Amino acid sequence: MTDDTNDGFRPTRRSVLRLGAMSAIGIGIGIPAVSGSVAATIDCPKTPGYWANHPETWPGDELTIAGKTKSNEYWRGILLDPPKGDKAKIMLKHYIAAVLNLRTLQSGCTSATIKYGYYEGYSIEDVKNMAGPWLKHTSTWQNGRKQTSWYANDMDGEKLKDTLDAFNNNPASLGLDCGCDDR
Repeated sequence: MTDDTNDGFRPTRRSVLRLGAMSAIGIGIGIPAVSGSVAATIDCPKTPGYWANHPETWPGDELTIAGKTKSNEYWRGILLDPPKGDKAKIMLKHYIAAVLNLRTLQSGCTSATIKYGYYEGYSIEDVKNMAGPWLKHTSTWQNGRKQTSWYANDMDGEKLKDTLDAFNNNPASLGLDCGCDDR
């Protein structure tokens, strides 16, 4: 959601933690109170569902995804929209989450080499960079046609999607140590 009255303030991790603490003591700011140590889990990759439900944690006001620069609210709408079997929309959800994770994580796991799976030897950034052209080639998410195959541009999009999904949900399954103690 774009706030035209925004004074240019972009919350940092520390300010989000403070805002969460303020919410916990009853100051109504729209961020739910959290229990436990947020600092212990703030550096873990988050799922598409997390990003859809926590727009206050998104960096900046817009993102460029597969060559398209749109508002965060536009991309959030895609995360909230059921894909109904559309392979491009399924990929796009994991791609958006991976982009947000790569932009907000501070651990070294984003550049570490994947140890398990189809893309062993690559980094998650490499996999994201391969998924971008797959999305650009399908472009069904932009024109309303349903993408029914995982194959596009001579690439198996399902393997790319599965790797992004594993990173977003459980980076340890790829052999990546993101310091996540909550999984």
